[in-house]
Amino acid sequence: MSHHPSPILDELRAMAVFATVVRSGSFAAGARALGLTRAVVSHHIRVLETKLGVPLAQRSTRSFSLTPAGEAFRVHCERLLDEAHDGIRGMELLRAEPRGEVRITCSHHFGNKRILPALLEFRRRYPAIRLHVAMNDANVDLVQQGIELAVRAGPLADSDLVARRLVREPTLLCAAPAYLRRYRAPATVAELDQHRWVIYPPSLRSVTVRENGHAVDVPVQGDLVTDSAASRLAFVLAGEGIARLPAYDAAAPLASGELVRVLPEVETAPLEIFLVHGRRIGPSARLLRDFLLEDAGENEAAV
Repeated sequence: MSHHPSPILDELRAMAVFATVVRSGSFAAGARALGLTRAVVSHHIRVLETKLGVPLAQRSTRSFSLTPAGEAFRVHCERLLDEAHDGIRGMELLRAEPRGEVRITCSHHFGNKRILPALLEFRRRYPAIRLHVAMNDANVDLVQQGIELAVRAGPLADSDLVARRLVREPTLLCAAPAYLRRYRAPATVAELDQHRWVIYPPSLRSVTVRENGHAVDVPVQGDLVTDSAASRLAFVLAGEGIARLPAYDAAAPLASGELVRVLPEVETAPLEIFLVHGRRIGPSARLLRDFLLEDAGENEAAV
């Protein structure tokens, strides 16, 4: 029985050649970087163009320029090449005790609850890697601050960054019994807009709930606006209003009776937390990224 190589291997090789040519600025420079002849490089590009059915580059004897299709495809090819290079560097690092430095940022509240325990375990596993942990509720500029990893609530707007979902946490509408004694508990979704809310983040204008399969946007209003998830929880516990809380905040107060679910029959959107980084990160940051993703997956499976 004969075995033929999978066409995908040729396509992956051609994608790596294309990415190298783009970064080198010409077919000749790309060929020199790869240790190939210009004819071989041209062949790989033609393989891609035939497979895709579109031209990727306009060629001349001295230079080339990308077509719109080539510009769009370049992103995928460069990502493939970067991942391959970073994977090799990561394995080289693992041959010896991993060492290096990683800068990571996360919010105070979620960081203390979920990220710091994982970082302590990471330190036990990789004691020679130095961690710089910036606790910050604001979305800082990763490049400007020299930060390799950030833990952020999604969705992600910046297309130059890569986001991997870390947590998908259920959320609940909650209030303290003291609040519900002062302001009659809402019996329907329509009554929610008559209530006081603890508003977090400050940009929050409405909360989407699902009732009987239908999505309803509920406007939020209140006298307390905060940029801190920890403060939101404290204000709700003090009876200052209703809030949509992640389950990791609500579970213990609900069990103790400090909080009560509001309209338990309605659903609210889950809180999604992402691990965000640039297109290229160092081997130590890759180790930490993969560790946090693995840890988050194990925690979700255990729930």
